[in-house]
Order: sequence, then structure tokens, then C-alpha cells
Amino acid sequence: MAIIRLLRFWNTYKNIKRIRQIANVFLRHGFGQFIEQINLQRFIPLRKRFRLFESGNEVERHTMPQRLRIAFSELGPSFIKFAQILSSRPDLITAEYADEFKKLQDKVPPFPSESARRIIEAELGKPLDELFDDFEEVPVAAASIAQVHNAVLKTGEKVVVKIQRPGIREVIETDIAILNAIVPHILNFIPESRYFNPQGIVNEFSRSVKKEIDFVAEARNATRFRKNFEGDDTVCIPVVYSEFLTGKVIVMERLEGVRIDDIEGIDSLGV
Repeated sequence: MAIIRLLRFWNTYKNIKRIRQIANVFLRHGFGQFIEQINLQRFIPLRKRFRLFESGNEVERHTMPQRLRIAFSELGPSFIKFAQILSSRPDLITAEYADEFKKLQDKVPPFPSESARRIIEAELGKPLDELFDDFEEVPVAAASIAQVHNAVLKTGEKVVVKIQRPGIREVIETDIAILNAIVPHILNFIPESRYFNPQGIVNEFSRSVKKEIDFVAEARNATRFRKNFEGDDTVCIPVVYSEFLTGKVIVMERLEGVRIDDIEGIDSLGV
């Protein structure tokens, strides 16, 4: 029982620490009234509470959607992912907010390559130079959940190595718990928010992000998808190298192409 109480205390402490961080970031970017509306001002230090309704330079320089996008960016991967999901729902948040949140689709800073190396070696149980003939230290892509490095296997195949961000699972679990705890406050203190179904948005975010961090399920789906389209020359699905698959690392065949939103590039291919 003592251990259970200690674990509950630790989880509560983590949540409170994160709530304080969230509240302070929102305050810094001019959302003091929102903090007060949902009754989170108690997580703001007394010396800062006088700023709840202040209008600083940033409020004057940026629009509200811009400030919210900056705040989400500062709060890290799970809030960035939350904004990315919201960016596809202009019906819920208006086109102005959706367009601003779209800027977070591909502007996520990478984590250090040293961290990527440590994760790969810990997950696959070997030094990097025993796993790959070549490994590019600079990632070719970085997203809210993971980043991707080009590499070459010892057997010569060109591959991409997708690595989860350090500690991302714990951060996501904490932030989902906090968002679920905040929703009743939003509904109680901002009744008109019911029209936007905040609990439904959080549930959609939770489902989406939990699928995205499940690399084993991603590999299984890719393999099944590839098998379903065997013999179809119009569809190309990358090979997943199961011997390099863990919960935090996935290695796949490297395919060259253009982004799905690169209309000019797609047109140049005659598609």
C-alpha cells in the first residue's frame, strides 16, 4: 500500500509540475484571462498573478492564433501534435487558427543525434557501427513524435531509421491526463465551449497519438498493406526490416519521392 501511495504521489507531482508549466506558458503569451476562466490561476506564482489581464508587447505584435501556435510550440511534442490534429479541423477552430497551426506540420526542431544514437543502441543492443554501414547524423525529417535518419545496412540496402523522441510516451501520458482534467473546467467556466466538443477533441487526439507511438502496430500494418498490393506496379510500399524493429525504433526501405502536399513536384512527375 505504501508503494501504491508513493506512485500516486509521484504521478500527482508530475501532473502539477506540468500544469504549472502550461499555465505559465499561456500567461506569458497573453492568455491570462483564459487561465482565470478555467480556474488555473492557483498554479501561477503570486508575484505573477497581477499579469493575468496584462497586454504585453507580444499581444500587440501577434494575433491570437499566432500566440496560441507559439505557446503550443513551446509546450513541446504532445501540444504540437494536438495543434497538428486541430489544423485539419477548420470546421471546429476556424480557418484562421487552422492555417496558423499548419505551420507546425513540418517546423519541429530535431532532438540531438547523440540521443538518437543512444536510443538505437539501447533498443537494438549493438553499437551503431555494427548495425549500419553508414548512418547520417543529421535527420532528414523531424516531427512531434519521432525523427528520421538515412542509413545503409551492412548488407547494402538504403534505409530510413525512425526513432521516437526521448521520453515522449511519458510526456504524452501526462499531457493527456492533464487535458482530460482541464476539459470539465472549460465546460464549467466557458459554457459556450460545448459547441466545440472539447472532450471529443481530446479523445481524438488521444486515439491518434497512441496509434502513432505504436511502432510495432505501424510495422504490422505496413507489412500487411504491402502484401495486399503485391503484384500491383502502381503502388510501392516500403519493406519493414523486422530484425531492426522495437517499440522505439523502426527501420524501413528508403524510397525516393515527393511530399504529398508538393503539388508542383507531383505535377512534374506527370501523375
